[in-house]
Amino acid sequence: MKGCDIVTTGFIVPTGRIIKDYLDENNITQKELCTRIGMSEKHISNLLNGNSRLTEEFALKLEKVLVGVPASYWLNYEVKYREFLARNLEKFKLNQTNLKEMAKKFKFSEVFKGLNLTLVEQAIEMLKLLKISDFNNFDAAYSNLSVNFMEDGGEKEAIAIWLNLCESEIEIQNADNVSSIKYEKTKLEKSLHLFKKLAYNDNIEFSIKSCRRLCNKLGIYLVLCEAVVNSKVRGALTTYKGNPVIYLSGRFKSHDHIWFAFLHELGHLLKHYNKKDTIISLENENEDIENDLREEEANEFARNFLIDPEDYKVFISQNEFTSESIRKFAKKQNVLPGIVVARLQHDRIIKYDKFTSLKQYI
Repeated sequence: MKGCDIVTTGFIVPTGRIIKDYLDENNITQKELCTRIGMSEKHISNLLNGNSRLTEEFALKLEKVLVGVPASYWLNYEVKYREFLARNLEKFKLNQTNLKEMAKKFKFSEVFKGLNLTLVEQAIEMLKLLKISDFNNFDAAYSNLSVNFMEDGGEKEAIAIWLNLCESEIEIQNADNVSSIKYEKTKLEKSLHLFKKLAYNDNIEFSIKSCRRLCNKLGIYLVLCEAVVNSKVRGALTTYKGNPVIYLSGRFKSHDHIWFAFLHELGHLLKHYNKKDTIISLENENEDIENDLREEEANEFARNFLIDPEDYKVFISQNEFTSESIRKFAKKQNVLPGIVVARLQHDRIIKYDKFTSLKQYI
C-alpha cells in the first residue's frame, strides 16, 4: 500500500473508470469531453483515473453529454466507491494496531468462537458490538462502569461486552409486542405471587420461559445470556425502547442461583429503577465485601420473597438440618428444597458441599 492508494478488488472501481467505458461506447474522447463540458484536461484526467472525487457539478454536466444516464447514477456510485475506500482504509489502520492484544483484552476468541472471521473482521464486529469507532474510545464511552465497583475482579471490558451481547438478544428472546405494553410498578406488585409459583417448578428452563412470558405481559424484557469470562456478573437492570429489561448471566447454572438473581433484579426494579441508569449486579465470591445500599436492599427483597424471615429464624434456631427437615420447611414456604439449601449455605449455617443433591441444575 502506497500512501492512501488502495488497490480495488471485485467490481468496486473508481467512478472515472466506469465513465471511461461509457465514453468509449459513445465514441467520445477525453479531449472531446473537456470541450463539451468546459473543464480543463488535467481535471478530467484526474477524475477519470480515480485521483479526484466526482462532484455534483461534474455529474450534472456529464448528464447532458451522456444522455440517458442521470447525474444520480454517478453520484450514487461515487458514494459507494468512497465507502469502499473508507472500509479498506479502516482495515489497513486496524492491521497496524496490536490486534492480538486487542483480541485478548476484548475476548475475541470467546465471542466469535466457531465463526470463520479474520482477526480484522473480528475487530470490526467487536467495535460494532460495543458501538464505538475505535478501541481507544472504550474507556470514555464506558466511563459509567465504575472501576470501584469492579473490585471483586470483574473486568470492565468483559462486563461491557456481556451487556451488549444481552442487548443483541432482547428482541430474539422476547415477545414482539413488549414495547407496546406500558410497564407499571403497581401491576408488577400485584403479580409478584405468580413469580413465586413459577419458581416452584423444578424444571429450570421451563420455569424461566414461563417467567419471561409473565415479564413480557407486564412490559418487562428478560434475557438470559451466558457470562463472558472475567465479567463476574450475576445480572443487570437497564432500559430498552422505554421498557425495563432484566439481564441474567445464569452463573453456576442452578435453579436457586438463577431465581435468586432474577428476584434480585426484580428488587432493583421495584426499589431503584431509573430509565437513565444501568444497575449491574456482580457475583461476590468474597462474602466479606461490603455491597452498596441498593445491592443490600435487592438481596433482602430476594431473600424475604422466597422465605419468610421470621419462619427462617425459627427454623435455623432448631439447628436440626437433615434432608427431611429441609424438605418439610421448603414445603411450608412453597419453595423447592434447593432454595432452602442455598440460603443455609449462603448464611454459612451449613457447608457448601452439604445437601447439594437437593438442588436442581440445568
